[in-house]
Amino acid sequence: MQWLNILADESEANALKGMFSGWQSIVGIVLVVLSVGMIYVGVKVYQGFKVDFGTQANVPQEDTHVPTTAKIQNKVKTMMPDFNGRGETEIIEWTMVYEVDGEKYKQTIPDNGYTKGQVIDIKYEPSDPNDFYVYDKQAEEAAAEAEQNGEQEEPAEKNKLGIGMIVMACLLMGIGIMMIIS
Repeated sequence: MQWLNILADESEANALKGMFSGWQSIVGIVLVVLSVGMIYVGVKVYQGFKVDFGTQANVPQEDTHVPTTAKIQNKVKTMMPDFNGRGETEIIEWTMVYEVDGEKYKQTIPDNGYTKGQVIDIKYEPSDPNDFYVYDKQAEEAAAEAEQNGEQEEPAEKNKLGIGMIVMACLLMGIGIMMIIS
């Protein structure tokens, strides 16, 4: 912490003389506020907070989609250049067909280990049957059953990265406080 005092000191002759003399308190306040935010995020990370950008994020919060089934029809293979320069990469997709009010709809979905003729569960929007998503009916039913039985999800695993963030935030806060009071 001695080096902070040297940076702020205007009486000694050095290359960094008075660098923070006018702004020292402002920089100290910014560090304290930043460290409080880091402590909050560190506690959340330690408790297992995660951001999931998976396909579940595409499911609307207020789900008005109607469940139905679709039949897997054809495998579609597409060759794409590999961005690592190692030739080509094969992309596999499937076409599926489902029927809504007597009208057939054909969609392409990514490969998820499907086989030709397999029947999968989907949900579609009644006002626009082309708006659909594939869902796991068994997992949804199991979650509903667990909720009825009062079962709770396993608590999230503790993440030690959160402790590191909290320690770093405390150090920044100490530096900020020293800048404010000196």
